[in-house]
Amino acid sequence: MIEAIDVFANGIRFRCAASGQGPLVLLLHGFPERWFSWEPQLRALADAGYRAVAPDLRGYGDSDRPETGYDLDTLAADVAGLIRALGAEQATVIGHDWGGAITWCAVERHPDRVARFAVLNCPHPWVLRNVGLFGSPRQLARSWYILFFGVPKIPERWLSRDHAAAVGEAFARGAVDRTNFTPERLRRYREWIKGPNDVTPMLAYYRSALRAGLRPLAPPRPIERSGLLLWAEDDPALGTELIAPHLEFARSLRVERIPGCGHFVQMERPDEVSARLLGWLAEEVSSRS
Repeated sequence: MIEAIDVFANGIRFRCAASGQGPLVLLLHGFPERWFSWEPQLRALADAGYRAVAPDLRGYGDSDRPETGYDLDTLAADVAGLIRALGAEQATVIGHDWGGAITWCAVERHPDRVARFAVLNCPHPWVLRNVGLFGSPRQLARSWYILFFGVPKIPERWLSRDHAAAVGEAFARGAVDRTNFTPERLRRYREWIKGPNDVTPMLAYYRSALRAGLRPLAPPRPIERSGLLLWAEDDPALGTELIAPHLEFARSLRVERIPGCGHFVQMERPDEVSARLLGWLAEEVSSRS
């Protein structure tokens, strides 16, 4: 059973979905998602003996929407705060898209709280900036939407008009197999967006990242925690050339590719993603027993 809980962490309230009992696994969604993009994984993890918790991220859905705090330092602190507030010393943290960027930063900045981590189709912010946007004209072209989201007001109007039709279209454009992206499911992602003000916090992630990107970024610190990088190969937004650089600083990283799949991998291939995550977690537990 999945239940809704409110968790107060890092100064704000997060609405979370929680299921199961056992070691804590925190699931972080991306743009333009909500907690229920992880619904199949919540059930699979709970059935396997974990306590799985998926929050609406800061600014999304039923969580608080402060005007500030969308920088990666604060977002990583949100993760550490959530783990503490959920009564755990450490957790496995799994993130997709923006949730993946937050996961990279949480394990880098708060290794005492992150026992292990998995990232789905998201490069470390330094890799995206230095290898992708500044090093690959093809990736720069793929990332046009990042620059567009930095424009004031116009993206809000575009994303919220016609009952947030563009939000539904984003899932369709990112998928290879659209079977799981039914109108009924996409309606859940659209119905909470009533107007431009609901979109502004979502875009604040991009705008904060664009401001930070104008300054030189220090190379990533070495990451010693065990990690899994799952990468759907047919992601239209993020190329596979972004994978290899992570092996230079994530010293215990396993990379697994998923061919014939688009960006929203945990939604397009829910059973396969759940199986891969559970297999990795089982190996992690076995190696430490």
